[in-house]
Amino acid sequence: MNFHEWAYIKQHPTVWRILLGILVIPLAYAAILLASVWNPYGELHRLPMAVVDQDRATATMHWGRTVTRQLTRSKSLQFHRMTARQAHRELRAGKLYLVLIIPRKSSYQLGRLASHPETLRLTYQTDAGQSTVAAKMGSTAMQKLQGTLNQTVIQAEFVAIQRQTVQSGRRLVTTAGQLQRVVRASATGAPASVTSPLNEAIVQGLTRNGQRLAQQSKRPHQLQALAAPIKLVQHNVTSVANNGTGMAPYFMAISLFVGCITLNIIYDAGKRHGQYRNFALAWLDKMGMLWVFVMLAASAMWLAVLNINGLRPLQPGKTYLLSLLIVLAFFSLVTCFRLWLGLTGAWLMLIFMIFQIGCSGGTYPIALTNPLYRAVHPYLPMTIAMAGLRHTISLGGSIAGICWILASMVVVFSLGTLAYFYTHRNDEMLA
Repeated sequence: MNFHEWAYIKQHPTVWRILLGILVIPLAYAAILLASVWNPYGELHRLPMAVVDQDRATATMHWGRTVTRQLTRSKSLQFHRMTARQAHRELRAGKLYLVLIIPRKSSYQLGRLASHPETLRLTYQTDAGQSTVAAKMGSTAMQKLQGTLNQTVIQAEFVAIQRQTVQSGRRLVTTAGQLQRVVRASATGAPASVTSPLNEAIVQGLTRNGQRLAQQSKRPHQLQALAAPIKLVQHNVTSVANNGTGMAPYFMAISLFVGCITLNIIYDAGKRHGQYRNFALAWLDKMGMLWVFVMLAASAMWLAVLNINGLRPLQPGKTYLLSLLIVLAFFSLVTCFRLWLGLTGAWLMLIFMIFQIGCSGGTYPIALTNPLYRAVHPYLPMTIAMAGLRHTISLGGSIAGICWILASMVVVFSLGTLAYFYTHRNDEMLA
C-alpha cells in the first residue's frame, strides 16, 4: 500500500501546518468552553450581592442588623451592605446580581410573632435583562436562605415560648395558692375585706391564662406564619419575556462573528478582479462590496430572530442598527487579520472567537469563571457587542459609548486593510 497522501503532506509544510491548526480547534473549543461552565454553582460565593437593611430596632430586637451581619460574614454567599440607592444603581449597571431588602418593621413584626402571627415578606431584586441565568441562580440561593432564616426565627421563638410557658406555670401556681387561701379563709369565717381582694386576683389570673389559651387556637394563615415566618419574594427590575430573549444578545453576537470568519475563509478579500488606477479604489471596491454583503447577512439574521423566533426588543430600530454596526466592526477585525496573515489569520480569529464565547459571560455570570476570564472579559469585542444588545433588547438606556467603541474598531481595522492594499499595490495578485 502506498502512502501518497502522507508523502504529500510531508513535502508541503504549509498543508500540515493547516491540518495541525484544525486539529487544535476541537481541543480549544472543548477546553475553553468547559472552563467557563465547569462549576458555577460551586462558585456562588463569587457572585456579588447586596443587602439593604431598612429595619428599625425595637426595645428587645434588631433583627435586620443581626441578619445583615450574618450575611456579610457568610462564606457561602458574597453579600455587601449598601444603601438602597447604591444597590439599585449597581444592580442596573450589572455590577451586582441580587439585592436583598430588609423592610423597616421586621423587628416589630417578628417581636410579636407569638401573639400576632404574620408572614414577614423580604424582597430580593434581580435583573433578568442583564443575565437570566444569574437571576435563576439567585432565586435558588434565596430559597436556601429562606429556609435558614425560617429555622433561625422559629428556634428563637421556641425559646421565647418556653420562657413564657414557665412564667405561665408560675402564675398558675400563684393563683392556686391564692385559691387555697380563699378556701381556708372562708372555712374559718374570715371577713369579706380579706376574701374580696383574693377573689379579684384569682379572677384576673384566670382571665389572663384563658386569653393565652385562646391565642393558641390560631387561624390557618396564622399557623402558616408560625411555621414559616419569613418569605423571600423575587422582583426583577428588568423582566424578559422568556429565556430566548435573555440569551438573544449572546447568540446574535456569536452568529455575526461566525459569519465574518466564514466569509473570510471562503472569499479572498485580498484578490482584486479588474484594473484600478490606484490601491485606494481597489480597496474601496472590494470593501464596499463586502460591507454591503455582511450588512445583508446581519439584516437576514435580524429578520429571522424577529419573525421566526419571535424576538420583541424594547428598541427594535436601535437593535437593528446596532447589529449592522457590530457586524461591520467584527468584519473589519477579522478581515484585517485574514489579509495580513492569510489563512493563519483566519485560524487565529476562529480561536479568538472560541475564547470570546468562553469569556463573554453569555451563559453563566462572568463572576463565576476563573481569574483569567474575569480579567479579559470587559475588553472583548463580543462582550461589548452583547452589552449594547442587552440595552436595546431588554434594559434600555444609552448605548452611545458602545457605539463609539464599535465605530472605532471599524475605522482602525479598516485602515489596517487599506494599508494592506497599499503595501500590495504592485503585487501580481492585485494586478
